[in-house]
Amino acid sequence: MTPLNIGEFRIQRVTETEGPFAPLEFVLPAVDLAKVQAQASWVRPRYLSADNKLVMGFYSYVLSTGRHHILVDSCVGNDKERPTRASWHRQDYGYLQALERAGLQPEDIDFVCCTHLHADHVGWNTQIKDGRWVPTFPKARYVFGRTEYAHWETAHREALASATEPPNHGSFADSVLPVVEAGRADLVAEDFEFEQGVYLRPAFGHTPGNCCLHVKSQGAQAVFSGDIFHTPVQLIDLSWSSRFCHDAGAAEATRRQLVESIADTSTVLLGAHFPTPTAGRVASAGEGFKWVEEA
Repeated sequence: MTPLNIGEFRIQRVTETEGPFAPLEFVLPAVDLAKVQAQASWVRPRYLSADNKLVMGFYSYVLSTGRHHILVDSCVGNDKERPTRASWHRQDYGYLQALERAGLQPEDIDFVCCTHLHADHVGWNTQIKDGRWVPTFPKARYVFGRTEYAHWETAHREALASATEPPNHGSFADSVLPVVEAGRADLVAEDFEFEQGVYLRPAFGHTPGNCCLHVKSQGAQAVFSGDIFHTPVQLIDLSWSSRFCHDAGAAEATRRQLVESIADTSTVLLGAHFPTPTAGRVASAGEGFKWVEEA
């Protein structure tokens, strides 16, 4: 994705990895393959490979406002113990080098905004140093929604008490708690405003406290949608929630509300996992919608 201007603000993407991820029917259990095939002209091969694997990426965005550098979501991370997800286990990604190519160092980041606290959105919150997990972005305030944080803190404590497998691949313990213990976390309401024109809005369903980050500047608008969508293929039928959604019905309602508010407008949507070029707009297409990539 080339850098994108939203009014006076600038958005850059930091890529951890991108490519075929998993079978379509695994990610979207309710998918109707006939409906997908009817939209093959824009779906294949950009978003769906010949062997029906979704093409996805794992990214952070950096929103630069002239006042702050805000990093949105922090991917999988390096050296994390994720034995049940081989593609995330003990990885050695060139993420910090990608951040440097965007002209930034970890100490340049003012805020880290996690749309939700799944393992692939919090990984680079921390890195291992001298055997301890420490905040990767030393000057940043890490912004977590209160509802989201409370859900995962409860799940984490219950797992400890019952000596069961930790929730969410153990990411709360290695990628969230160390930030809190370092005094770098801000637990905020779901309408938190970073500065004028940059604010959260609740988008519950994928997780209990999932949020979207909205941006407005000089008449231009953008939305960082987190995991409301995993793929543009979901625009074909907004009822197709991912298998990773906490509440599929609520996720559908949230997705529908967002799409109906931005369809056929100039608002730019930035999905957390959409493949290159990642940014685009939603357009009406018969009784549904389609994805129009940002030039």
